[in-house]
Amino acid sequence: MWKKIKLFMYFRKMVRHARTLIENREESGQMVQNVRAKLQKDDIQEALRGFLDKIQALIRLADQYRVGNYREISKKSMVLVVAGLLYFLSPIDAIPDIIAGLGLVDDIAIISYVWKTVNEEIDQFLNWEQDKTDKTDTL
Repeated sequence: MWKKIKLFMYFRKMVRHARTLIENREESGQMVQNVRAKLQKDDIQEALRGFLDKIQALIRLADQYRVGNYREISKKSMVLVVAGLLYFLSPIDAIPDIIAGLGLVDDIAIISYVWKTVNEEIDQFLNWEQDKTDKTDTL
């Protein structure tokens, strides 16, 4: 129970930070790069098997929002997406990432929470992304 409380208290801190971050194109771009770099680590990829696609989709969504290509998502939902990525990026969270095998459990919980909460808007983004790819392929 205490871990759940601690998890969501820290996530709320990330939400506050995300509110300002989504307005700053340079800082949000740096966050996207940092999350991508973290995902390149072999131990992270192994631990996130099954969730890697979801995190990568959230990264693409944040990046497309950042550059202004995709804005068909509520600001509230975008804040949650960025907060989830910030939480994932942070080495200091409910279960520190340096604890082998357990360090990403809370990160997965947060990513799952974000995914479930904004699922419809993520699906719309993925459809937009697919339509964009389909149009490029036909040219």
